[in-house]
Amino acid sequence: MANIVQPSVTLALTLLPFQLNALPPDPPPEIELYISGSTAQDESLENLMRLKSGIAGTPNICQDGTLDIYRGRIDGTRKRVFYCLTADSIPGVDAGRRLAVHKSSGGSGEGVTPVAGEEPVTFIDLGALPRVESCLTPSRVLHTGDLSAYSNRRACDGGGKTAVPQAGISDIEPELVGDVSAPLTSQSQAQLVWGLPVSKNFRNALQAIQGLVPASVPHDHPSRETMRNMPTLTRPQVASIFAGTLSSWDQLYDEDGRPLHRSSRLAATGPDNPHLAGTAPGAYRPDPDAGQAIYICRRIAGSGTQASYEIHYLRQRCVADAPSFIGPDDGSDIERGGDVEKLVRREQPAGRVFAGLGTSDVRACLDAHDEFNRWAIGIFSTENIGNNASREFRHVKVDGYAPTLLNAHHGRWVHVSEPSIQWPSSDDDELGRTEEGRVLTFIARNIGLPRVVRSLNASFVHSWGAGGYLALPGPEFPPPELPVTEETLQRDPVASLTKSDDGRPRNCNVPLIRTSSSVAR
Repeated sequence: MANIVQPSVTLALTLLPFQLNALPPDPPPEIELYISGSTAQDESLENLMRLKSGIAGTPNICQDGTLDIYRGRIDGTRKRVFYCLTADSIPGVDAGRRLAVHKSSGGSGEGVTPVAGEEPVTFIDLGALPRVESCLTPSRVLHTGDLSAYSNRRACDGGGKTAVPQAGISDIEPELVGDVSAPLTSQSQAQLVWGLPVSKNFRNALQAIQGLVPASVPHDHPSRETMRNMPTLTRPQVASIFAGTLSSWDQLYDEDGRPLHRSSRLAATGPDNPHLAGTAPGAYRPDPDAGQAIYICRRIAGSGTQASYEIHYLRQRCVADAPSFIGPDDGSDIERGGDVEKLVRREQPAGRVFAGLGTSDVRACLDAHDEFNRWAIGIFSTENIGNNASREFRHVKVDGYAPTLLNAHHGRWVHVSEPSIQWPSSDDDELGRTEEGRVLTFIARNIGLPRVVRSLNASFVHSWGAGGYLALPGPEFPPPELPVTEETLQRDPVASLTKSDDGRPRNCNVPLIRTSSSVAR
């Protein structure tokens, strides 16, 4: 498997005893795997690396208590390294081996083009970590549910090192997001349920406009976070916003015929500090100078998240002459993204459409618009959960349905995609001959198992329902027992529909039900 790495360490170093307080660069890893691509899949990979031992049907990669996660940014791109001692679950890899799984999160295109073209990508250099306290001295993150504790190391930026990624991850199949210059072996992982995130102030305003929660109710009242009071947009409305034919809230009106941003159901102005606990009114008109525009937080062109929304709402990348998703106009770049803090978190942005390099940029974009009382709509999956601090966003319904696992299972929420992991087809015969290849095979085989997905989904529970992933239906994965409920899907998260039957994702296809579905309301 082609990669550009530093020379192997001496035998004397590899025989050093493993110590939790003496991680890289001393002792160095013995096995290193380099993966690039999708940011939307980062939490799935991280949770797979964190799985505890002893969970039936869910093999763990790392020995409990040995995982360190190094986090940093290099040239604006988020990087991680998962470093641990291997458990005894990986066929052909002895327990106790020092393993480093490197991840670069430059978008789904990065999980395709450099993998096919054997082009180097920058990763965190464990041998040259920056001398900053948060990287050298970790904080301890405690175990939760099926996930083990780990040591968290932050701001591990530095200059990095280059390596050709041995595998890539994309939110949809490689052909739709990158340059496939050489054959790739691609494998579906699971079914990801996308959401429709908006700035929290817009969610609150929709609740008042649609008669769900009065404007006078505080912004953080529990009634705002229920399924019953979750507001909705229609699919054509969302598609028109993304295509740019709807660009102003003047073009959407309430039951009285008034433009949304001037609705009489909203308070005329917000409180002095709208983020304090219990502050009211909780729903109010946007900023009078900049609040008329519909602001959009999108991703760069090579993002699989971006491709998923283009495909679902506009049929772009699948149908000739389909309308295009509106491009950035605020100084961010369609290929390289931009800096939220400089372009969006300001009183008067230069434009209304921001393109972010990663999911975190879209979250920050929505949060920044909320801070300055502008209404915005974004794109990312239901893995992302809002709060009342640094994540002032919320998901909303589309056509009256929330983006839950249950609605996705029954085909009521059809914005799902089937992510893939891929590697050069020329490496197929070599995967079983190297320890790196065996680790990659283990990840590709297990990241989509129902019981692994169940463990992942434990982190994606919202107040209005569960989000995250569903395992793909197949003969080895029987559907949940009937009737399917949120509870049964939490135990046995298997989809009833899919866009492919042969293991390769085909996200332009219409999803078809393969098992059974309910017609109950």
